Amino acid sequence: MKNLQKLIIPVLIVLVLAAIYMFYLSPKKGLGNFDNFDPNAHVQKEIIVLLLAEQGILPTSDNSRVLFYVKDKKGKRVRVSAPNELPDGFETAKLITLFGHLHQDSFEAVSVSIP
Repeated sequence: MKNLQKLIIPVLIVLVLAAIYMFYLSPKKGLGNFDNFDPNAHVQKEIIVLLLAEQGILPTSDNSRVLFYVKDKKGKRVRVSAPNELPDGFETAKLITLFGHLHQDSFEAVSVSIP
């Protein structure tokens, strides 16, 4: 019985540390959700999304930005306006990371990267 009591505290400490790592410190993997963005706020956040390259990657008329479509984990399709400087391999990437803010019907990206 005394051996069991000696194991309880270390096991609880390990479980608490594992929970902290899994929920707070581990990198987020998988697709994000546009529902976590407030379209009325201009707070910039990061989100991982699926690039819909088959929908086209088109420059704006003044060539200052690029327009393309992405999809989140719930299947919501959103048009993205991003800077003209896209990372190498962007056109063939499946997942991309966007940093920016959501408007009512589009996402204004400040930066685009490939995770």
